Amino acid sequence: MLLRYEDRNSMAFSIESRVPFLTTGLASFLFSLPEEHLIAPDGTSKAVFRAAMRGLVPDAILDRRDKIGFATPEQAWLTRLAPWVDGVLASDTARAIPALVLPEVRAEWDGIRTGARPFGWHLWRVINLVRWTESFGVSYGD
Repeated sequence: MLLRYEDRNSMAFSIESRVPFLTTGLASFLFSLPEEHLIAPDGTSKAVFRAAMRGLVPDAILDRRDKIGFATPEQAWLTRLAPWVDGVLASDTARAIPALVLPEVRAEWDGIRTGARPFGWHLWRVINLVRWTESFGVSYGD
């Protein structure tokens, strides 16, 4: 799935990107491995890879069960940029987007900033929508 996202995102901007460690030889080798090398008897995925990396990569990373992909620290960014976020949410552009219920968005932001609410992607998307609308001069309802 991540490879597909990477490919679609890069090709959308006519950029030919490479995934340097995924070669046809590596893929063929992986497909030739017995299942127990891919998934250990206890259900651990990537068993052969984890075994090969043991001693090179910290155990805390190899033994993780949660999948975070390529996570970025949006909550930390937004908290650090709180005055900027306040300005985006209070902007004329934000008020001009009819789909936004700004008092609710503001309440969500206040909750996230104070730690009363967990970070949610909704706020991140709203901020990006407002900035996109502003950057491209989009008008709604005209």
